[in-house]
Amino acid sequence: MGIEEAAREYRAVFLWYNALTECERKRGRNEKAARRVAVEIIKKRDSGSISERIAAFICGVLLLVVLLITATQAVCYWIPGWWEKEYKKYDVTSYVTGEMSLDDAVYVTEEMLAYCIGDKESLDDVQATIDGKKGPFFTKREKLHLADCRELFIKGIWLRRISIVLMAGLLVLLALRIRKKRDGEWRPLYFRILTAGYIKAFIAVLIIAAILVIMGMSDFTYLFTKFHHVFFDNDLWQLNIRKDNLVNIMQEEVFRDAAITIGAIWGAIATLLLVVSAVCKR
Repeated sequence: MGIEEAAREYRAVFLWYNALTECERKRGRNEKAARRVAVEIIKKRDSGSISERIAAFICGVLLLVVLLITATQAVCYWIPGWWEKEYKKYDVTSYVTGEMSLDDAVYVTEEMLAYCIGDKESLDDVQATIDGKKGPFFTKREKLHLADCRELFIKGIWLRRISIVLMAGLLVLLALRIRKKRDGEWRPLYFRILTAGYIKAFIAVLIIAAILVIMGMSDFTYLFTKFHHVFFDNDLWQLNIRKDNLVNIMQEEVFRDAAITIGAIWGAIATLLLVVSAVCKR
């Protein structure tokens, strides 16, 4: 907003404030009460209607969902050498039933992730050398469980796409609504409503995240187990360490580090947006 536009906006608010105050005086209120009512009316006008604030809050939640799914994809697919570093850190190949190289462990993980996101149609051709013998790495039970994981991954990608479409639609509808009801410059109010909605959404999601972090710090195994009970309707995820080497290379500590890294990426971006929102809201 330019200086002239800002001056017109403030002048309009000032005149409206005086008119409201005079109106309240005529209704029998004293000077102090009349001014208080006028201020409340103006605040309500400048903070948007309830439906507008709800729409902004939903946009904020959808944005945070998009960021969470993207942070998860970043850790699983985009950070170079992340899996190799984790496998070295926890010496996961020492848990394998038989002798297996780190390169093979990373290879089967990358193939598994490609399958889970839909870039690979089958795991039947994924082989690894164990005790000097090359053969199929994944057992039948592992492949059945990973088929469930694939479905979950793809649903996550679709959830992100749907969230983006819904968010874009709400942003357009909100802009059209505010532009229609404001005679003058509408953008400042539009951004105030949006930033306020994001701040409220961030606080709400942060409370849920804090609860999960506390639970994870006190007993990550419990949280890990509950996650599987919520997102899987069978027990295929309960693998046998003597037969299923997937569970041996994917140690719980690796999942814990993945959760921490995802949370850190999501938290950093979400907090940056929070700071931007707080500045824009002033």
